Amino acid sequence: MICTLCDTHELEYGSLCPSCTRATHERLTRLPRLWSSLESWLTPGTTGSAQYGGRVRLAEAPLPLDSEVLDLIAEGGIVGVLEDWREAVYETRGWWWPPRANTIAQRVTIAADDLNHHLDWISRWYAGEAFGRDIRRLFQRAYRVVQPGHDLDQPRPTFLGHCIAVDPSGVVCGAKIYADMRTAVQCEWCLCPYPPERWLALRHFQPGSRPAAAPERSAAA
Repeated sequence: MICTLCDTHELEYGSLCPSCTRATHERLTRLPRLWSSLESWLTPGTTGSAQYGGRVRLAEAPLPLDSEVLDLIAEGGIVGVLEDWREAVYETRGWWWPPRANTIAQRVTIAADDLNHHLDWISRWYAGEAFGRDIRRLFQRAYRVVQPGHDLDQPRPTFLGHCIAVDPSGVVCGAKIYADMRTAVQCEWCLCPYPPERWLALRHFQPGSRPAAAPERSAAA
């Protein structure tokens, strides 16, 4: 029998091969941190400071509110998928469903940790393949938001810096910009273009950058 998640490795029993089980464990371990990172992507202007902008053209498009982020951090997003599977595991094993924590962040962490605790059993469960596929899809959606421009199956592109475009209210965009030789480099939030000849200026005006101090002249000069 072939593992139905990767369609590569042979199985003696169960529904997830050891490789897919380890990958699922890693995704469950990282999902709570990814969920926490998503909140900072609701409004890209919060990642920069106005003092570092003003030297590129103003963003022509309004700052977007990412619906994908809202879907993932809301009640029916990451926490909903994790808790639905946790409940299915408990019901299948004939256990009482434990009470939920107060905040969504706590619920995500508890559900992910608990599912990891049952992962050996899940890998032998008839629904293990569907579980692994759901977790993989969920992780990929969240990863693409917090790491824009990164493809999980391709080498990581070079990080150029944070977008320094300023909107009409004086707020710096601050979204992450990555080099990509296959296509024009453009901020995914405000659409400000960054051709190669502007990469040096982008680096120069990054938050925390300081121009080099001029050498002091000697008294004899």
